[in-house]
Amino acid sequence: MTGGRTVTNERFISFRNVLGGLQVAAALGLLLLIVVLLAGTLPSLLGYESFVVYSGSMEPAIHVGDLAVVGPVRPNQLMVGDVITYRTAEHPEVVVTHRLVNIGLGDNGRLNFQTKGDANDSSDQVAVDPQAVLGRVAYTIPRLGYLVDFSKRPEGKVALIGIPGFLLALDYLLGWRRRKGAEKSTHSHAEDLLSRGRAAMSNGSGGEAADFFDQAIALDPHLEEAWLLKAECMAPGVERLACLRTALTVNPHSVRLKKAVELAAQQGTITKS
Repeated sequence: MTGGRTVTNERFISFRNVLGGLQVAAALGLLLLIVVLLAGTLPSLLGYESFVVYSGSMEPAIHVGDLAVVGPVRPNQLMVGDVITYRTAEHPEVVVTHRLVNIGLGDNGRLNFQTKGDANDSSDQVAVDPQAVLGRVAYTIPRLGYLVDFSKRPEGKVALIGIPGFLLALDYLLGWRRRKGAEKSTHSHAEDLLSRGRAAMSNGSGGEAADFFDQAIALDPHLEEAWLLKAECMAPGVERLACLRTALTVNPHSVRLKKAVELAAQQGTITKS
């Protein structure tokens, strides 16, 4: 018997650990999803843009995989030392993030910018047109760029939304099974207490029987049989009627308890007469 209880306890502990692990994993997954969504969408709500850094030309200031958040800025507000993001004339689909190292005037009297990657040995050969500047880097988020980029793809949306959702659903299912198991165990224990209470009543031990019924009611207040049996342990009168009325308050739709209350009220009236 002891060995069986030990195995049951070990299984329960293992189940509880698995359930706890799923809850932690689901919570972390949802937290990660929230962080990614905020990192990818919040800047745009404030008029900023975010770009994934794919090159190491700005290391150690900005690493590969970082997310660079770029804010709008007027060309005449830029200063040497600012890190700017721009498109090149040769490859307008390519976005470059480099440091501004010199501000000059072109032959036409317009500003032009000389840039350089911190990790590069020399400045960029082609000057940057102010109109090609997308903005100045306001801040970077380390290593989050790839994840934000991944979240925009179909497979990324499935992974970041589907996996936490699956873990939450699994956690709910396992928790439901655990609750059902606990309810079944409680019901079984309550029925055992009722049986022991009936046996005590048969032996004439009304007080002991009432204790068993009280324990059954504590486990399951909706167990009307326990209330009815407890009332039988009491002498007809105010105490029995109060017990049954309490039971009816807990179980307002019980036909048996309604009839028992009516009968107890009648018996109380007869006793007074």
